[in-house]
Amino acid sequence: MKRFLAVIPALCLGLVSLTAKADPTLTFNSSSGTIGPYNMTLSPGGNLSLFCMDDFLQIQSGESWTVAVIQGSQLSSNSLTSSDAHKYEEEAYILSQFNGSNNTAVQDALWKVFDSSDSLSGSALSLYNAAIGGAGSTFIANGGYDNYVFYIYDNGTINDPVCSGSGRDRHCSDPQNFIGTPPPSSAPEPSSLMLLGSGLVGLAGAARRKFRRAQD
Repeated sequence: MKRFLAVIPALCLGLVSLTAKADPTLTFNSSSGTIGPYNMTLSPGGNLSLFCMDDFLQIQSGESWTVAVIQGSQLSSNSLTSSDAHKYEEEAYILSQFNGSNNTAVQDALWKVFDSSDSLSGSALSLYNAAIGGAGSTFIANGGYDNYVFYIYDNGTINDPVCSGSGRDRHCSDPQNFIGTPPPSSAPEPSSLMLLGSGLVGLAGAARRKFRRAQD
C-alpha cells in the first residue's frame, strides 16, 4: 500500500504534463458562402462561430489543424502574435462591431488588416478606418481586445483530406488564423491543468502522510 501511495504524485505529474502539452485542434465544418462567420469545432472544447484573418489562405470542409488559443491579453507576450499584436488588437475592434447582419463588412475589414493591398468600400471601409483611427485606438487603450480570443496556427499538425497525398495545390497551404469570442469553458488551458495537477499532487501527499501516521 505504501508503494502505491508513493507513486501517486509521479503519476499525477506525468498525466498533467502530457495533457498540458496537447495542442487544441480546430476543424472547419462549413460556412455560408465565402464570408464568415465560419462554423468551427475546437477539440477539446466545442462548436465556435469565428471570422478568419487572412484572405490569401484557403481551407476546405473537414480540414483540421492544431492551434494556439490566445487570449487578447496575451497577444503581446505570445511569440506567435507579439510582432503583430497591434494588428490583432485592431481586428478585435472590428469584430466588436459585428451586429449579426453586417458579417460581409466585418469579414472584409478583417482581411484588410493583414492585406494592405485589399480594396474596400462602404461599411467595410468605414469599419477599417475606425479600427486604425480614433475609435480603434480608444478601444485598444481601454483593453477592449481582452474580450476576444485568437486561434492561431502553431506550425503543428494539419489534417486535410484533400491534400493528404504528395501533390499540393493552391488549397494546400498553411491553414487560416481565426478570431472570435472565448472558447467553451470545457476546454481548459495548460495553466489550469497544471493547477489541477498541483492540487492532485498535494492531495496525494496528504493521503500518504495520513497513512504513515496511521501505521505509527
